[in-house]
Amino acid sequence: MPLLLKKLVLGVNIFILGVTALAAITSFGFEAYYQGKIYPGVKIDNLNFGGQTESEVARYFTAKLSLPGKIVFKSPTATAEYALDPKKISLRYDVRLMSSRAFSVGRQTNNFYDDFLQKITALGGTINLPLEATFDLARVTDFEDMVDQEVAVSPTEAQFKFESNSGPDQKGRVVAFKQSKNGRQLDREKLETQLKSVVLNQACLRGNCNFTLPITILPPKITKSRADQLGITSLLGSGVSYFYDSIPSRVENIRVGTEKINGSLIAPGETFSFDTAIGTVSAIFGFQKAYVIRENKTVLEDGGGVCQVSTTLYRAVLNSGLPVIERVAHAYRVPYYEEGGFQPGLDATVYPPSPDFRFKNDTPGWILIQATFDEANSKLTFDLFGTDDGRQTVVSTPVILSTTPPPPPVYEDRPDLPAGTLQQIDTAHWGAKTVFTRKVTRNGTVLIDESVSSDFIPWPARYLRGTKP
Repeated sequence: MPLLLKKLVLGVNIFILGVTALAAITSFGFEAYYQGKIYPGVKIDNLNFGGQTESEVARYFTAKLSLPGKIVFKSPTATAEYALDPKKISLRYDVRLMSSRAFSVGRQTNNFYDDFLQKITALGGTINLPLEATFDLARVTDFEDMVDQEVAVSPTEAQFKFESNSGPDQKGRVVAFKQSKNGRQLDREKLETQLKSVVLNQACLRGNCNFTLPITILPPKITKSRADQLGITSLLGSGVSYFYDSIPSRVENIRVGTEKINGSLIAPGETFSFDTAIGTVSAIFGFQKAYVIRENKTVLEDGGGVCQVSTTLYRAVLNSGLPVIERVAHAYRVPYYEEGGFQPGLDATVYPPSPDFRFKNDTPGWILIQATFDEANSKLTFDLFGTDDGRQTVVSTPVILSTTPPPPPVYEDRPDLPAGTLQQIDTAHWGAKTVFTRKVTRNGTVLIDESVSSDFIPWPARYLRGTKP
């Protein structure tokens, strides 16, 4: 290589090294200066906070905050107004979020190139972060609960009845005797967005701040037109049970459980799970303590009485000629399920998540479950509406094959009860083996031909016996 060219290459290398060294020194100095500070050019609401610390940003917005005397939400459907004091919910700028976001520009990744681009972008003045607001969510939730109690209305589902010999083919039809109506509830997410906008809207800060109460419309699941579209044109079958002499908490659990099942739609080919439909059975979802059978004892527990709902639905399914996928009889004969003249063996126990009561919709159309909870007459009815495919169902009356007397009473000594005390906590029940048959046919073809057995074990009376001196 000629000497001149060698000198030229050497000079270029020295220049590059010099520029690199200068850039490194400059970069080191830049980073040292902005250590703990926001990089230059970073804006919040068009204000440049470059060179300031997170604490300085927080102090600026804390001092800047002013609030209206009250925030008023006006009902769109009535003249009602709901006032909220912004100080009581601690409405404020979210200074921690805003300052940390500003400080994180150029420091978000471990990638030097990406962070460098963010810094350059900030210097160009194109990083402008929005204002953010926050509040005490628990206090806002209390306000929302209060408002929703006044404005919320559950949707009204269409209620149907079957009119015999009223269709064009004189086979009868399903008609609506109670039309559906929309419901409404408070749109909590939108209300909370409106609250946050108060500190962002300067016009709102010069006096009282007014909003229209955000409402969400809740359409009913079942309307007459939707029922027609789904092929729900016929009554497939019904089931009935009675709950005379049930304690108030059991009656309430029957009502709550019925509401959760009522209106369910089952697609063709779908298997319906009672446990899935009713969900979690606990006080959180409105269930009260009543007697259930658990671990060979009758005990008080949330949801006692839900089996009245599953039993009644089971009877409707039997009469509708639908395939039963899963059904479990109760451990012992429960008197409620023999009220109204029913023989033992037409019951279905559930205890989410297991045991479950499941059946399949093997008809060509959708099936609608509709219930009537008649508290005045202690009567529960389930009607299954759908597409009549011509099936015929015959369910025999259950036959008691044998009975077994209850075993001797069981006594549990309790040192916390005075000696001589005897408290009965469970009643005796005779055991029984029962069976009934069901045959479902369509145009001479047998669809179901089954024998359903139940084995109810003899059940002892149980007592708590005091042993305390």
